Amino acid sequence: MIILISVNKNNLKVVMDRFAPIIQAAVKERMSSEGKNATGKTSSSIFARTFERKDSIGINVGGGYGFPFLHTGRRPGATQPPYRVIADWMKAKGISEFAGSLNKSAYLIARAIGKRGIRANNISGKAVQRIINRLLNDTSEAYIKDVEQHLKKFTKNA
Repeated sequence: MIILISVNKNNLKVVMDRFAPIIQAAVKERMSSEGKNATGKTSSSIFARTFERKDSIGINVGGGYGFPFLHTGRRPGATQPPYRVIADWMKAKGISEFAGSLNKSAYLIARAIGKRGIRANNISGKAVQRIINRLLNDTSEAYIKDVEQHLKKFTKNA
């Protein structure tokens, strides 16, 4: 026989809600320190939100169009990025046109990215490294409090 008892996650949620903006700031800071913030659009799109499911709770980190590619890369042979995004990046980085026009140069770069791909940077994983011990410690303490509160609630009536 299996008995499942759902434990209230109040303390754990408080910790997750407290760490979400810390993680968001850490990702933005890491992007800046690695020079991955040319136009600022991706950085301004970064979010970290607490999510809760029946049996779990966590923090979802994401962002706009460019974030997944910055984080996980782009496999060779994938659809190339829009050349206009590359043109904006070239302007922000001060990269001169080399194929007669900015748009043509951006298109050639986009085509090369589509063919060759780009390496993953794991930007959010790297950003969380410096705060993970604090996060694990605080979430462990919060989970223990949640379990203790649950046990007190259900054993006082037994």
